[in-house]
Amino acid sequence: MNKKHLFMQVTQACLLRAAVAVFSTLRRELKASARRAALVVFAAPVFLIGCTYHSSDDAFYRPVGEVIPTSKVVDFRLASCDTLWTLDDSEALGNSLYWLRAMDCADRMSDSLARVQAQQIHADSWDRVFKQSILFSGSDPDQQQRRALLAKVNEYRGQMPGSIRSLVQLWRERQTLQVTLGDEKARSARQLAVSESKLEQMTLQQTALQASLSDTERKLKNLTDIERQLSSRKQMQSDLPDSDAPAAPAVKPQETYQPPIKGQKKP
Repeated sequence: MNKKHLFMQVTQACLLRAAVAVFSTLRRELKASARRAALVVFAAPVFLIGCTYHSSDDAFYRPVGEVIPTSKVVDFRLASCDTLWTLDDSEALGNSLYWLRAMDCADRMSDSLARVQAQQIHADSWDRVFKQSILFSGSDPDQQQRRALLAKVNEYRGQMPGSIRSLVQLWRERQTLQVTLGDEKARSARQLAVSESKLEQMTLQQTALQASLSDTERKLKNLTDIERQLSSRKQMQSDLPDSDAPAAPAVKPQETYQPPIKGQKKP
């Protein structure tokens, strides 16, 4: 009896779990269906609005073709360097690509041709001053000339359009770096010249000291030789026996000198 009762309880529990699982699945499906239906309901007006007719008088309607800009930016990368310097229209002068091409052309020119081209420009406006400065900067000027170019461009910087001011600032920074580099090279050259002069003086002093040292060594060697010779002679004389010493020659009385006596006549 207990076994049957236990079996019935287990069976009821399994059926209850299966019913709960089925109910949960049905509830999830119903929720998903409800969400999809709500999405369709809310999205339908949006799609319908896209299909409605728009009048040209509608202030909120703008065709796509009217948004496209009509102005075009001229690319001066392929412009000829011969005719580039004669352009003076505002569209070209306000284009940064024009000035980049001008800098490229100036760098490609020889120094003499860049100077001739710069001298032909009458610098009476900001664009002509900038053109002339670009040409002169490409002809490898000295430090004083490059500083003069920077000062002249700075005078007309306020008249330049805002579209090229960043480019002008980069050009000025480049020229400033060139000036700084030139100053450093000049300073290094001066220091090198001073160092070479000091080295030359030290070399001359060393040569003089070497000559003096050589002369002193020669004199010392001569003194050493003389001292060695004198020492050898003294040793030889000390080694000779007394009997072998030569006898002094006898002096005759008539050969002896006697001083005259006062008051005595000479014979």
